[in-house]
Amino acid sequence: MLRAAETGQWPVNIIIMAGGKGTRLKPLTDNTHKSLIPVGGKPIIRHLIDHLTLSGFREIHISVGHLAEQLTSYLSDGHDLGISIRYIQERSPMGSIGALTLKQRWPHEHFLVINGDLYSNFDIGNLCTEYFSRTADMAILTIPNVVKIPYGVLEMAADGHVRAFVEKPDYEFTVNSGVYMFNRNILNLLPKGIPYEGWQLIQSALHANLKVAGIPHTSGYWIDIGSMEALQKAQALSQADITQH
Repeated sequence: MLRAAETGQWPVNIIIMAGGKGTRLKPLTDNTHKSLIPVGGKPIIRHLIDHLTLSGFREIHISVGHLAEQLTSYLSDGHDLGISIRYIQERSPMGSIGALTLKQRWPHEHFLVINGDLYSNFDIGNLCTEYFSRTADMAILTIPNVVKIPYGVLEMAADGHVRAFVEKPDYEFTVNSGVYMFNRNILNLLPKGIPYEGWQLIQSALHANLKVAGIPHTSGYWIDIGSMEALQKAQALSQADITQH
């Protein structure tokens, strides 16, 4: 059974990774936890938690490190939100995903891991459905990204002759969203107690010949708030949503 019918929840552990320093958002993050920066009058992480609870999840783990006390003071144990929040304490920086090895026992065999600086209402149900139906070891929520080249691009032959030319082309790539689902086969690839990044875990899974699926983000919005420009984009989007409602 893919769903626990009595609770409406998928049988997965939910982990929000929020241990980073948010250096790209300085000076806003000098004295404020990155995930507590408000978007539309509400902290980034609260948007994410509200989205998870709307999808039926009531138990959430959050990894914390830099300025951890701000986040734990704001969210506490989740009781006021009608959920249960537990924390994974990073004594030293563990990268974007390494903190998972700091907890020894997990209630479920599957994991949904989300970067704590995402402003998104991605379709959680679709991601879960695709992950389980494909029997993948790992699923990555993917985002289309267009890179605009401001120059004319030459295709060169080995002998130096120009074979083709395109003026200021757009190239579309599929990129990692910072949202992952995986099973214990993938979890066991994480080296214990050292910093590790999400992209490294993807590479480890591929090198181990495990089944990695890309699940396209097809509805809603997704913004990785890793820069002032992205934060401004999220603010504008939230204001537009408020205006529409």
